[in-house]
Amino acid sequence: MTANAKEIFGLLSMLRVELPYETAAEQEKADKLNAQIRGMGFRTCRLAYDWAVHEYGQPKSAALKSGDLMKVFKTVSEGSVAWQGEIDFDRTEYHHGIQRGFKTQDWAEMFSKQLPARLERVDGSVIFGSLEPFSETGTEGTIWCVHEYGKAGYDGLNSLDQGAKLTVYSHVTAGQVEWEGLMDFGPEQVAKVEWSEVMRQTKHIPTPEWLQMTWQNRPVIITPQ
Repeated sequence: MTANAKEIFGLLSMLRVELPYETAAEQEKADKLNAQIRGMGFRTCRLAYDWAVHEYGQPKSAALKSGDLMKVFKTVSEGSVAWQGEIDFDRTEYHHGIQRGFKTQDWAEMFSKQLPARLERVDGSVIFGSLEPFSETGTEGTIWCVHEYGKAGYDGLNSLDQGAKLTVYSHVTAGQVEWEGLMDFGPEQVAKVEWSEVMRQTKHIPTPEWLQMTWQNRPVIITPQ
């Protein structure tokens, strides 16, 4: 490690890389769909993901590098608190509720950042995870949740119940470590991992495990080497 190396505190993240379709038929199908949805504000394309870190307070994520030392956390013991309080939803204007004392936009924006959180449920059990503004067909809007570290998909979702205690962190500096070591990525070579395409395979840990931790927005500390 160089004498002036600075630790980087942030969240595991991804960079989206647009790729050409593998066949002319796939490209033609995408072109037809994009012509149909033109003017709706979005388009379909083939995307792959590259591994990144979103440093706290920075507008963009940066690609991860082989050889740098990383700690990935599964809990939070120290950090800067963005908000802390007992869940007390006002449901007069939104049926899933907005925390009293918050403007709707401010509450939604905090969840959109998927910040690290500690949730003490009404039964006294405690989980650590990332804020998750969950919505899908049938939810009729966004349900405010914490997605628990170490669990995938629906298994990790925990909706916020009235009376639960929530701590949201804007910056994590310590916690129980899930993984620590030197990162090692293979060359850029697009590969299918689960339901996603990734730009680089991981050598320091099986790629599917790294993918899951990245989806979970895990808090990390990186020490450049």
